Amino acid sequence: MHSTEQTMNPVTDQQVRHDLDDTRLLIEHAKGISTDEWARVRVPGHEVAAWEGPEESVAVVLERTVFAKEVWLAAIEGTDFPAVDRQPTPAALLERHDAVAGRWLATVRDIDRRGGWDDLIIDALCEPPESFVLSSIVAHVLTYSGHRRLLVRSWLRGTGLDLDDGDPINWLRRELDEHRDTPTGGDR
Repeated sequence: MHSTEQTMNPVTDQQVRHDLDDTRLLIEHAKGISTDEWARVRVPGHEVAAWEGPEESVAVVLERTVFAKEVWLAAIEGTDFPAVDRQPTPAALLERHDAVAGRWLATVRDIDRRGGWDDLIIDALCEPPESFVLSSIVAHVLTYSGHRRLLVRSWLRGTGLDLDDGDPINWLRRELDEHRDTPTGGDR
């Protein structure tokens, strides 16, 4: 998923598109590691979110990054809990990401277009059902996805892959086709 169309608040638009593009990039890079490295436990017992359980491998962390969008879309749309492979290959996970990315972006853009940020949904997928404000769902997804992406980036570097920092500034520069010699984070 690679989109340059801007139809909502620029900050929200950039955050959502960067998350989608960066997740895709990380999954693409993960296709280059061995099956053992994909599934290897990096930090035993590591949890990103207590209710999700352990996220100890590149495979699980990236799967949860994609799954979060799948399950929240199901909650927003009022559909069934997604039946997904919780132990996919990188190629299969990339297919899932590509399937959900456009729907997630369209949903967030629709929320913004109609000013629905404060709307409540009843998430019938929870036991018992819970209510959530749409803006909090988007903030939740972006927060946990950002953490997971930085974690995976570090773990992938540990396999010898050469990855950028995942900086949204550099991502936007590439989106705008700006070529700069100075990366962010240096002297300004």
